Amino acid sequence: MTIDRLTLNDSEARSADPVAANVAALKALFPAAVADGRIDFDTLRQLLGDEVDDGDERYGLNWPDKRRARRLALTPSNGTLRPAREDSVNWDSTRNLIIEGDNLEVLKLLQKSYPNKAKLIYIDPPYNTGNDFVYPDDYQDSLANYLRRTGQIDTDGVRNSSNPEDGGRFHSAWLNMVYPRLIVASRLLSAEGAIFVSVDDNELHNLISVMSEVFGSERYVATVSAVTNLKGRNDKAHIATAHEYVVIFAGPEFVSRGFPLTDEQRAAFDQVDEQGRSFAYRDMRKRGGPDRREDRPKMYFPIYWDGKTGRCSLERTSPEDVEVLPKRGDGSDGRWRWGIDTVKANLPWLRAKQSSKSGRLDVDHRVYLDPSVRLGSEAEEDNDEDETIERSSKPKSIWIGGSLSTDSGNRTVKELFDSSIFSFPKSVDLIKNMVVMSTSGDDLVLDFFAGSGTTGHAVIAQNAIDDGIRRYILVQLPEELDPADKDQKVAADFCNSIGKARNIAELTKERLRRAAVKVKTDHPDTKADLGFRVYKLATSNLRAWEPGQDLAADLIAAADNVVQGRTEEDLLTELLLKQGIDLTEPMLTEAIAGAPVHAMGGGVLVVCLAPVTAANAEALADGIADWILRLNPVAATTVFFKDAGFENDVAKANVAAILEQRLEDQLLKVRSL
Repeated sequence: MTIDRLTLNDSEARSADPVAANVAALKALFPAAVADGRIDFDTLRQLLGDEVDDGDERYGLNWPDKRRARRLALTPSNGTLRPAREDSVNWDSTRNLIIEGDNLEVLKLLQKSYPNKAKLIYIDPPYNTGNDFVYPDDYQDSLANYLRRTGQIDTDGVRNSSNPEDGGRFHSAWLNMVYPRLIVASRLLSAEGAIFVSVDDNELHNLISVMSEVFGSERYVATVSAVTNLKGRNDKAHIATAHEYVVIFAGPEFVSRGFPLTDEQRAAFDQVDEQGRSFAYRDMRKRGGPDRREDRPKMYFPIYWDGKTGRCSLERTSPEDVEVLPKRGDGSDGRWRWGIDTVKANLPWLRAKQSSKSGRLDVDHRVYLDPSVRLGSEAEEDNDEDETIERSSKPKSIWIGGSLSTDSGNRTVKELFDSSIFSFPKSVDLIKNMVVMSTSGDDLVLDFFAGSGTTGHAVIAQNAIDDGIRRYILVQLPEELDPADKDQKVAADFCNSIGKARNIAELTKERLRRAAVKVKTDHPDTKADLGFRVYKLATSNLRAWEPGQDLAADLIAAADNVVQGRTEEDLLTELLLKQGIDLTEPMLTEAIAGAPVHAMGGGVLVVCLAPVTAANAEALADGIADWILRLNPVAATTVFFKDAGFENDVAKANVAAILEQRLEDQLLKVRSL
């Protein structure tokens, strides 16, 4: 075994490559359509037969530069994230992340470590009102474009700018911004998760179309009208707009958890059984589509009621028994909610009563307030109807209430900062609705337009209420604040007052620090994770080969593959990202043969960046092998060394030979940086 040096040209040094993954998937399905790693579309068309649409006209949304925007989403990133401990809170124990950077590049970098992991994605992108910024993506080099915009490289800066409606390609500019970000985000969304996107009238129709393309039209859940301004915006012509929208798409296995019961809904459980358990009666007839006999023929059958004893049965036991059939409101045949086996198991707890409207007899079944109470078998229960009323209520398509309004968001910010430093911040309760509806336990929540940090605030606030251990990843562009701009002056002055750089990301972090104090004050006994780690987008720690006029000097400099000024922690973070390990996974460190060695992901990744001499190579390699065998990781181990750390080729060869001999199938590869 040899120890190959990792370079920027290696796939392991870049974020996930979705194009390569797509080609591999096609090759697995249609090997005849792939030749020399490229797709033969003629062969693919033949294999797909009549399912290929060769016409020029087809249904869909198109706009200028759409192809380039899609290509941008599919281009891997060579960037990395650098840890910023000094900006963080509870670094060693927290699992929450705040990442400064262009969200497109950051999303790409998260793909290996968090694929299909986000249970909830919420974003509040610019509304494209003509005043909101739509920052320009560089289709050739998105990372370099970000560094120019934020003044991190010495070239003319590219400012974020407004998108005036009379500027041409008004909607196209917005779509080119949001489209690639949704594409990359789709690869982070869990099959059981949902994505919620806030939007107003300006782009609602386009957003639904583009999300249908990215996530699939069959994954559309609803468009919620959220009343966020109870007074209405009187500056609007003709009608004072009082609401915005939340567009919801979900993964194929998503199940809404609903909202907590109100006091009024709880009061409806006004019956008590022999054990003192509260329950309510619900109609046994299926209501709402599909509720017809022909929809589920086996769920249409008679139930007999004995008027003397009040008992229900599936057979007539006396001439006085009354036959009850599931009839719809118009008198046509309906069907029961349950199949015959489930009805049979639950007969002792059914009742018949006369309908006050139709005069017909109806059959009711019990629904308990405690969802764990199950009286009979539910093998044939029809689960397409909402049966979670005992623990939650089904969300409606209109969300209204003072606590959900923009005014509520403003009040929360004023309470934390003593001033309005954000424009139109979202309400904590609005986002808590989404958190409650779609997450529980240790689920991951992602917001890549973090803004004022309301999503993080909502997550920790809800955790404090229900003892959840949800965690969040927030991404925010460090957009510069201009003290000369009257709309940004208060925020810029605040950053000056706390000695921080004048940008929105600094406000996001400060909001979360203050929100944590507020949550702890309101819930003194909470064990919620109130900290966060901060990372900042940067170029890779690996140096690119850039020969100049002095080739000899350049060759000597290239002997060290790491960018000058980068720390060991920087390198470890990049390895976590590029090897696909959660950034907050605990890292173990042991001194082996006098050198610090780090194990991450339970031993899936082992890193030694210390010097390796010919004298200590054998002891170091044996010690690393012993440690990996003790850790017994769930997958084969990759071991990294610093290339410039090897004293000579003999030391490198000895380490490679010993690790290969000792670990056999447990070793995936040995690489150097």
